[in-house]
Amino acid sequence: MARKNRIAVIGASGRMGKAIIQVLAHSKVSELSAAVVGKGSVYLGLDSGLHSGLKQNEILFSDDLSKSISESDTVIDFSIREVLSDVLSTCKEFKKPVVVGTTGLTDSHKELLKETSKNIPIVYSPNMSIGVNLLFKLTEIAAKVMGDLADIEIQDIHHRHKKDAPSGTAEKLKAILLETLSRTESNIVHGRHGILPERDPKEIAIHTLRAGEVIGDHTVYFFTPEERVEISHKAQDRKTFAVGSVKAAEFLIGREKGLYDMFSVLGL
Repeated sequence: MARKNRIAVIGASGRMGKAIIQVLAHSKVSELSAAVVGKGSVYLGLDSGLHSGLKQNEILFSDDLSKSISESDTVIDFSIREVLSDVLSTCKEFKKPVVVGTTGLTDSHKELLKETSKNIPIVYSPNMSIGVNLLFKLTEIAAKVMGDLADIEIQDIHHRHKKDAPSGTAEKLKAILLETLSRTESNIVHGRHGILPERDPKEIAIHTLRAGEVIGDHTVYFFTPEERVEISHKAQDRKTFAVGSVKAAEFLIGREKGLYDMFSVLGL
């Protein structure tokens, strides 16, 4: 039997890390090789399988980034943006492909991704869900067909613990609309309040809600005087992002260096 693809998970003790470990436990193609947490984490030395609601897997949480990456075939990073530079430089050092799902990245982080991809293959997406990437594609199609005829609004709903707003997914939806419709950041509005002039036809508004334990809901609205089109995605289980992340890691096996997205992974 062929050897499985060995995956190091960075940010392994968090919500996404646990979900990825669960998916890998049942994968026929890939397996967990390392579970990396931050320096001084309370989870250091604990069994990553037990922590993820599985049976003991004897892969302990570690903060040794170099060892974990060097002994793996591919890397999935769902940590925090502050450690992205270390993750990318270590992957580059050991020539390991990496999937980056960390959200809240700045322009400088994205530039670092582009630069590093000149040396190794990278998949970066603000949302690894297969369904959300279909949402991206459908939004692009709708914008081409009726974008100049419609008032467009984006709604982003997440759990009360989420730190970044708007979400990376909402930002990606915004970027798709701006590029497709040849508009700029000056056309973007974040929420509304007070007495306002009549809505600018080219305006695109983003509304952010943070409440409860919502995993992630996104809707793009296209309003015309005669009808309304709503394109929505609602995540029901965090595993949807984990499944996409593992699929992306498997996509990178034997891939040429370069910066890829989930459209590449899914053939969209």
